[in-house]
Amino acid sequence: MAAKLVFDATSYTGSEPVNEPWVQSSMEFVTWNGEKWTGWVRSEGFELRPQNEGRWSQHSNSMLAFMDWEGAPWQVRIDGDSFLLAHHGDWQGHTERAMAIHYRDWQGRNQLRTLAQLKR
Repeated sequence: MAAKLVFDATSYTGSEPVNEPWVQSSMEFVTWNGEKWTGWVRSEGFELRPQNEGRWSQHSNSMLAFMDWEGAPWQVRIDGDSFLLAHHGDWQGHTERAMAIHYRDWQGRNQLRTLAQLKR
């Protein structure tokens, strides 16, 4: 069994530092309703595990809902080698393509993850 070494490097992108994982295969994020989840990518979809397993259960989904660095709600799906994002999950409106998800973790810190970092 192979193990991954995980550590964060702090980058400065202007107003505040951002933790970037050098090696990471999951993300701990906060959803629109304030619930805490862990997510990763498997077979071109997201595997999602709740922190509160009494209320929610682990499942697979083609999309993931999260809060961005400014506290705005987004929904993301995988589109080839990148992410496709919709503000408030409005897939009929303007969408954005991105190489990384910029999200808030369980402690409220700004984090980012690429598709390669989330694949297991």
